Amino acid sequence: MKVIHDWDRVKRSGSWALRRGISLVAYAIARKLPFLNGYHTIMMNTLKIDKEQIEYMETLIKLDMIAGVIPIFGIRDEVRARHGERIDELKEIYGVDIRRHIHIGKNKDPDRKRLWEPPLNKQTPNSWHFDVHYMRGEKDELQPGELPIFHIDRPNLISFYIDYLFEEMIK
Repeated sequence: MKVIHDWDRVKRSGSWALRRGISLVAYAIARKLPFLNGYHTIMMNTLKIDKEQIEYMETLIKLDMIAGVIPIFGIRDEVRARHGERIDELKEIYGVDIRRHIHIGKNKDPDRKRLWEPPLNKQTPNSWHFDVHYMRGEKDELQPGELPIFHIDRPNLISFYIDYLFEEMIK
């Protein structure tokens, strides 16, 4: 198979950048002030950006299938409450392993726990931020049986995930 990837402009479209910027600023403000989602335009913008994450999950599933990766998706309860039906559809369509993911403790608590149901092999805290460390060029050593974690809610790290796959596949 051959594919042409055209790159026509040095700069991104100014109108696209303006629309995207306004959309993201509106989304950020609506997260802090949820009552703004009572306005139809703001609510539609919020739903559109939320939909991007579930679309990203499907993109990861397809990429993993192409690369021969067996993905395990840890889904927190609040995500399931919002996207449960679509997550179940993706599980049905692609046959992926989807597990409940739980955080116990406050965000900044160094003793915060992360669990998966059904349980995974022990994932050390080292693996919990594998994607962010990898992005910084830090090559975390995983324990035997421990799996790297790349988050669905960080789609800006897709190029680093692809780099990781590439490095692992050419070893």
